[in-house]
Amino acid sequence: MRNLGLATLLLTLPLLGGCVVPVSVTPDLCREMRAQDTLQIRMMFGQTRPGGLPITDSEWQDFMTKEITPRFPSGLTVFNADGQWMNTVTHIVGREPSRILWVVVPADKNLQHNLRAIQAAYRQQFSQQAVGLTIQSGCSLFN
Repeated sequence: MRNLGLATLLLTLPLLGGCVVPVSVTPDLCREMRAQDTLQIRMMFGQTRPGGLPITDSEWQDFMTKEITPRFPSGLTVFNADGQWMNTVTHIVGREPSRILWVVVPADKNLQHNLRAIQAAYRQQFSQQAVGLTIQSGCSLFN
């Protein structure tokens, strides 16, 4: 039994070599490029109300104009996507059209407030259970 564990370990060790990424690669590249420390923020917005009624393009544009653009006036990108999520009440997996908002910004004292305000406004206006949010640190350069 002990030999089996040792054999398994010896066979899997070479595979782990591909999992190691030098930590210094990204910071060095950011400095060399003279890039700014930023956060990449992605928010996921379902485009279907409970009951199946879609959120129209006009409603989305109005929401963007009133809630998102004033909070991120420097720029943003929106992608159309196909989303999948689990209903927290029925535990049934649903699929629906969605939009992904992608914003690249420096850290800011108002950022948390702005993100929470957008999430709350969207959930309330369109009867959504949730608005997805991911935040990733990195660096960016626009030139």
